[in-house]
Amino acid sequence: MPQSQIRSYSHTYIGVTYRCQRIKRGLTRTHISKSYVMTYVS
Repeated sequence: MPQSQIRSYSHTYIGVTYRCQRIKRGLTRTHISKSYVMTYVS
C-alpha cells in the first residue's frame, strides 16, 4: 500500500471516528435527559 493511500485512509478514519464520537455524545445526552424525564414522570 503506498504511503499517500495510508495517509488518506488514516485521515478518513480519524474523521469518521470524530464524527461518531460527536454523534454518540449527542445521543448520550439526549438519552440521559429522556430517561431522566421518564423516571421523573413515572
